[in-house]
Amino acid sequence: MLGETFPALTSSAIGLIGPISLLLGLIHGHADLAPTQTLIRARCLDCHGVDNPAAGLGLSDLLTSKDPTAFRERWLKVEKMIASGKMPPVDADPLTAQEQAQFAAWFEQTFVMPGGTQSPGPQRPRRLTREELQNTLEDILKIDIRETVTNSRLHVIPDTVIEKFFTTGVRGASGFSNDAETLNRESIDVQNYARCFALILSRVDASPSAREMLFGAAEIPADLARPDASDIVHRFAASAFRRDVTEDEKAALMGVYDRARKSGSATAAFRSAFLATLLSPSFLFRMESPRHGELPVPVSDQELAIRLAYFLWSAPPDKELEDLAEGQRLHERKTLRQQVRRMLADPRRIALAENLGGEWFDYKQLRQKSAVNKRSDRMAGFYRTQYEEALLFFDSIIRFNQPLQKLVDADWAFLNPHQAGIYRLSTAAYTFEGPELPAVNVHYRTAHHAIADGNYEYKHAPLGLVKLQGRDRGGFVTLGPTLSLTSTDNRTSPIRRGVWIMERILGEDLEPPVDVPDLEATQKKAQRQNLDLTDNEILKLHSAQEGCASCHQYIDPIGFGLEVYDQLGVTRASSEAGANGEKLAWSPAVIPQAWADHTWTLKESLTVPGETRIYFNYTEGAHRLDIRKVRLTNGDCVLADNHFGFTGGAMQDNVWFFQVPEGSPAEGWTLTAEIKGDGGNQSSGIITVSGPDDLPVGYRLPNGNTFRTPAELKQLLVSDYEDQIIDNAIRRVLSYALGRQTEPVDRPAIRLIREQISRKEYRFNALLEEVVLSFPFLHK
Repeated sequence: MLGETFPALTSSAIGLIGPISLLLGLIHGHADLAPTQTLIRARCLDCHGVDNPAAGLGLSDLLTSKDPTAFRERWLKVEKMIASGKMPPVDADPLTAQEQAQFAAWFEQTFVMPGGTQSPGPQRPRRLTREELQNTLEDILKIDIRETVTNSRLHVIPDTVIEKFFTTGVRGASGFSNDAETLNRESIDVQNYARCFALILSRVDASPSAREMLFGAAEIPADLARPDASDIVHRFAASAFRRDVTEDEKAALMGVYDRARKSGSATAAFRSAFLATLLSPSFLFRMESPRHGELPVPVSDQELAIRLAYFLWSAPPDKELEDLAEGQRLHERKTLRQQVRRMLADPRRIALAENLGGEWFDYKQLRQKSAVNKRSDRMAGFYRTQYEEALLFFDSIIRFNQPLQKLVDADWAFLNPHQAGIYRLSTAAYTFEGPELPAVNVHYRTAHHAIADGNYEYKHAPLGLVKLQGRDRGGFVTLGPTLSLTSTDNRTSPIRRGVWIMERILGEDLEPPVDVPDLEATQKKAQRQNLDLTDNEILKLHSAQEGCASCHQYIDPIGFGLEVYDQLGVTRASSEAGANGEKLAWSPAVIPQAWADHTWTLKESLTVPGETRIYFNYTEGAHRLDIRKVRLTNGDCVLADNHFGFTGGAMQDNVWFFQVPEGSPAEGWTLTAEIKGDGGNQSSGIITVSGPDDLPVGYRLPNGNTFRTPAELKQLLVSDYEDQIIDNAIRRVLSYALGRQTEPVDRPAIRLIREQISRKEYRFNALLEEVVLSFPFLHK
């Protein structure tokens, strides 16, 4: 979760009272708590008193404490509820403008700018994540520890050495696995680290190029002098610790070398010294020198180089960053901007798509799903392709420097012909206009790697940039990987999909109410009562229960609006047609015994541009109707959907989808399909030609606006919730860069970042630059 949200109330309320009002109630430089306690006592205690407080939020303790920081989390919840309009509740008198301003000014002085000074927020040592550890070892040991991806017969991306020893990181309050607080709470299995590092160090022995880089020669002389050995150990320790090595550290590491050298070769002695280096906290943790005094101070150039490299590359600084830090030039704003742009043009930026994007939008889980399904070539390959699809889409936002809104709604994707066929999508070649960064390799982070050429099967044919025909698809909301991740293995979950959009796109921090009844319990209750309910009816029954409805009234409509996609993200192709749309018919007289074309003339116009759906629905008869090669034709314009389907007592894949391109005629279309009777021609039914305007309006967003299609949902999200989408993106990226959840003290930085990127069309790379230039990133 993101932790605290950035309410619009604070800035607007402060604007009501002006800067002078911030001084009201201040005693000896600290905000006077008494007026705020009086406000809480008068307006909030009836619902949040000692006995059965609403939402489990008791406020009585806040009225007796003289130190608000002792109840910090509760004060943050109070501020969030006031800002969102949930406190006081809707059936009570709202706070007056003066009361809102009073509370906002006190909160700003107490938690946002304590003492009137901007704070960089909490700073903690950060243990290297699994991904950072992997990249760092590759850089300092000059070896590859990723297994080579050889050909399409390998249906999963193989685990690296690190991944075989360490599980996926746990995401903390920031929403990311690089969260310092969460990493530091986890116990460290030193023996596991030692076994892993010993195996990796053995690979150095087998790599002449790595030995050349580390020792200055592929073969270590048998009579290597101790001063030369000390230089090698010292140089390796400095690269591992990412700083100068102290004399005590040099002595300790050479002590390890000397003891091993007495009973073995120089190679074995170096291996022991290197292992001791890698097991040191100075390697495993990113630690900065402590600040002296209470006031914030800028980080050193060397510390800034490390922050920057691990933010953008999940790896240690390269030589250019080190040289700039050594020359005390990295902190210059112009230099920092140049370095961000250089680093984004480097293949190592793939780390942003793997870790920032992969955990923000959850698609990192698809690598695990691919591995879990490795016994099933088909599903392992499908999930692997979905992972690459999401990875490349996120990277394309950086590669083509797109606005943040394109994360939600875009008109391009990365697909191969087989994957596009699974999704039932029409695509065309696509080229971005303007400058672009070099493409990245989805499996490696260095330019010299390439997947070996081989007999690529359809599952792993390289994914290419394509333009999507139609607006329902495109952007993370309707990306196949997202729809797959927000489902169970066997069915879709409207609740999961609704929650995902509220949290990942809008940045809402949803907390299940106390004693919430679980969905499975609702399902069992319906079974005990012999109620024959569909999955969606059970979800609606669950959502209507007391304690659930307040959130589900917003979550469910969004989720149900995406039910046109199944649990794999494939457009559902079996459905009853709605009441609206042009109606055509078939009867026994037109049904052949062998495949043959039949044509119907459309009298009504099609929506241009827009999606048209053709439903074949059986009404009566002894035989089913088989259908394939369905076409819409108007002169030279031919739109085709060639999949096979049937309708009868049962139906399968009985809907055909067409994207009518811009510039096409609206009238004069004919519908042609190859049809035949299955075992006979006794079948009658209705064909419905349905356009976007024929769909019922049944889905409502939290602001009351309604939508009918996924395309309309995305358009409303971007138009009606743009501020939330942008603020969520800023907080997500800032949280990832800082390795902690955003705090109230970060609000001045967030405001400034937003102001700066608004001048650059909210482009993603501008956001990355402004985060690097932000106060909390540059200070400690």
